[in-house]
Amino acid sequence: MVLWGLAPVATRYLVLSADPLGVIAIRLAFASVCFAPLLPWIRPIPLSRRMIACGLVGIVGYNIPMTYGIQHVQAGLAGVLLATEPLWIALLGVVFLRERLTRPLLLGFVVAFLGVVTLSVGGGVAFDSSMLLGASLVLLGAFMWGVYSVAVGPLVHRYGALRVSAVTLWIGTFPLLLFSVRAVFTQHLSTTAWIVLFLYGLGPHLIGMLLWNHGVAVVGSTRAGLLLNLYPVVSVVGGVALLGEHVTAWTLTGSAIVLLGLVISQLGDVMARTRDG
Repeated sequence: MVLWGLAPVATRYLVLSADPLGVIAIRLAFASVCFAPLLPWIRPIPLSRRMIACGLVGIVGYNIPMTYGIQHVQAGLAGVLLATEPLWIALLGVVFLRERLTRPLLLGFVVAFLGVVTLSVGGGVAFDSSMLLGASLVLLGAFMWGVYSVAVGPLVHRYGALRVSAVTLWIGTFPLLLFSVRAVFTQHLSTTAWIVLFLYGLGPHLIGMLLWNHGVAVVGSTRAGLLLNLYPVVSVVGGVALLGEHVTAWTLTGSAIVLLGLVISQLGDVMARTRDG
């Protein structure tokens, strides 16, 4: 969560001075290359429709809207919006995995939605079309990651986190490279930006993805989603410390409401599962 919480900070730093599509392609290509030394341990996996869909949804569907959205919103706010991922995971689990729809989940969703509204109105998003677009794109990215987290579980159980992480990353990176060749070769990045790209590809994309897929397989998507509550805390602190972003009272209030909604939904579900078990 620390690695992923710093991802919006790194993305915000990079897209303010570079082509977002090129940034996405370069860091994903680097992350893909990082898996090369692991090839001897990655046995072939049948390219099922689920595997291809997970690669496209988790890599393309998440990264493109998230990266373009962060052009228009601060890293801290983006981190709070991305922290809604556990709610999407839980709701999608109800729809596709036939998990029980609990009152804590519904209440948590309503509270978190009110928090997003507070952030939007209080932070000026509702009165700025650019920021509204950015916030909507970031939320779309959060939803797509929820879809990925629910769909990838059976694959991880069958093939293991290492193999699934590598294959889905490669599947998603390939079309991005095809459509961003010009953007990649026309980038003019500073030395600091290249270092950030290197750490970004190694941290969130490689180490973070491996740990997440393994964690989801061991403890389940809903319980793993509880730890996503740390995401916005790291993003806000990182945005202030590394990018000099300002945190307003509205931002703190809205973020607290979103986190309260997440805690209500997640803890309620965990307690219900504990009683049932």
